[in-house]
Amino acid sequence: MHDIKLLLADVDGTLLTHAKVLTARACDAVRDLRARGIEFAITSGRPPRGLSMLVGPLALTTPVAVLNGGMILEPDLRVVLEQHTLSRAVAADAVDALLRAGLDVWVYRGEDWFVRSLDAPHVAREQSVVQFAPTVIDDLCRVLDGAVKVVGVSDDHALVAHCESGLRDAIGGDATVARSQLYYLDVTHPDANKGMVVRNLAERLEVPTSQIATIGDMPSDVLMFGLTGTSIAMGNATPEVQRCARFVTTSNEDEGFANAVERFVLGGAATAHAKLGLPSRIRACLFDMDGVLTRTARLHAEAWKQAFDELLRAQGKPFVPFDIVQDYSHYVDGKPRLDGVRSFLAARGIDLPEGTDADPPGAQTVRGIGRRKQELLLQLVHDHSVATYEGSVRYVRAAREAGLKTAVVSSSKNAPEFLASAGIADLFDVRIDGLIAEQRHLAGKPAPDTYLAAARAVSVDPDCAAVFEDALAGVEAGRAGHFGYVLGVDRVGQGPALHQHGADIVVEDLADLMEAA
Repeated sequence: MHDIKLLLADVDGTLLTHAKVLTARACDAVRDLRARGIEFAITSGRPPRGLSMLVGPLALTTPVAVLNGGMILEPDLRVVLEQHTLSRAVAADAVDALLRAGLDVWVYRGEDWFVRSLDAPHVAREQSVVQFAPTVIDDLCRVLDGAVKVVGVSDDHALVAHCESGLRDAIGGDATVARSQLYYLDVTHPDANKGMVVRNLAERLEVPTSQIATIGDMPSDVLMFGLTGTSIAMGNATPEVQRCARFVTTSNEDEGFANAVERFVLGGAATAHAKLGLPSRIRACLFDMDGVLTRTARLHAEAWKQAFDELLRAQGKPFVPFDIVQDYSHYVDGKPRLDGVRSFLAARGIDLPEGTDADPPGAQTVRGIGRRKQELLLQLVHDHSVATYEGSVRYVRAAREAGLKTAVVSSSKNAPEFLASAGIADLFDVRIDGLIAEQRHLAGKPAPDTYLAAARAVSVDPDCAAVFEDALAGVEAGRAGHFGYVLGVDRVGQGPALHQHGADIVVEDLADLMEAA
């Protein structure tokens, strides 16, 4: 982990308690940062005047980003360093869409805040928070020229989330659309978001983004998490927001900001989780076997290719061979054997009977093809000892040394033999394989059942467990099970697909996680 030179903090829900109180411990934490040579900055969806009460207690010396980065000001909140306003057309479209959806709408322009009614939801509370009154106007279209932020407001949190998705699809290319609170949906200029705030401060303060730490609690804060060397989510953040951060602190009601400074900024560089590239909440690591731990994926692919090519040649149609990369990753990798057969046959439009366990290997049935693949695999394993990925084995050992539980989760019924042959069976507290899945009637990947069974076996909740997968079906299983972190291992150049199917992060080798830390 790089040395931290700047901490950038969200305000509401992060720096402040629910009652909008800046605690003495939070102020002490900021002073401790400066004593260690670490600068401190804040970013907020509030307008300029809404942060004036924090300038003195925090002794701010760095530029302040307000309205989600729509304005960058000197710490006195008077001098505007940079401003990004919405085009009138985009602002008008946003106002119209939010009103039609049933949300109330506010507009921020410069230092001014415009509402349609003082009795509308959250107006009175917001006025108390920012400590100045809004201007009431019946037609918001009169104040859209130079508008920095449009806000949709509703206590129907599901409606706000739904509007976020819909409005992002409608105007996402011309605006940043993100929730700053469960009840606020902010619309700003495309360059006015907290990710751009990170880039702006990095340039102004001449600090590499790798040496910036960020802390927040809402979806709008996620945009800055991915750009910085250290990202921290509040304990009061949703699981989706926490999933995007490297560390998770306590809630804003339990001194989460101060605790994060003490643990992850001032003293967190040497934590075991940081060295493993994992969020701090992770208590167990659940590893797929083929392609993550062992190099049997190549043997599986070769066995599948020979079995399917024999079938395809016997079909009496133009022969299009099984693709050992594309067909393997899309149809069979990570799935139980018979599911893999069914998946590939369906993709080629081949209809075979299910058959029975008495069918000989290679019979023109689903089970016959499955038995032929197993026969070929065992022959390959007999001829070649099972090799491992050295970086993965080193990572598993480091995880165990850090006190994390470890489990291997594989759809293969040969897992015990493969692990023993590779000499790594003793590195795992639990094994959930194809035989156990069959005995317990656990659905195969992309269903999350086998990973959920592993989490239960090590007595860890899914949101405190990390899934390590190289298969598309496997990362889908990790996402479907709502696991705390899903890591894709890209062995065959399918990194973007692993991301699309649910991986939070993709690496070429698990050793990369330790080297990056």
